[in-house]
Amino acid sequence: MELFFYLTEIMIYFCIVIFDSSWIKYLGVIICFFYTFYMQKGYFVLFIIIIADYFLLFTDLYSIGILLFIIVQCMYHRMIDHNIFFYLPLCLMLFPSLYSLSICYALLSFFNIINAYRRKHWLFITLILLAICDIGIVIQFL
Repeated sequence: MELFFYLTEIMIYFCIVIFDSSWIKYLGVIICFFYTFYMQKGYFVLFIIIIADYFLLFTDLYSIGILLFIIVQCMYHRMIDHNIFFYLPLCLMLFPSLYSLSICYALLSFFNIINAYRRKHWLFITLILLAICDIGIVIQFL
């Protein structure tokens, strides 16, 4: 099953590079969700990611999508560490703008990557791949 999943995701990646379709990108996330559902771990986080990606890919409600991704980072943090200082960037949400939400999300992502690396947590690779996707999105919108 894993080989089929990996081959499918590689084919989807090449389709994204060739066609640059939001629907193909979304299909990749949905397939990841079904795979995690099949493996019975992490599917609730992926469900929130599906909703967040919907807002980011198909609507102009980017703030909702970023807020949902902030929730995902908080959920990842609970799996990695229970350091209360992690939540300090959430203060940026007191100034609700797309920029402050984006900075908050970036800081939470960065802290999670550092904590996962320090603890040699299995989420480290996941968080690195998510950060690479985020960097690609930032470059696309610049």
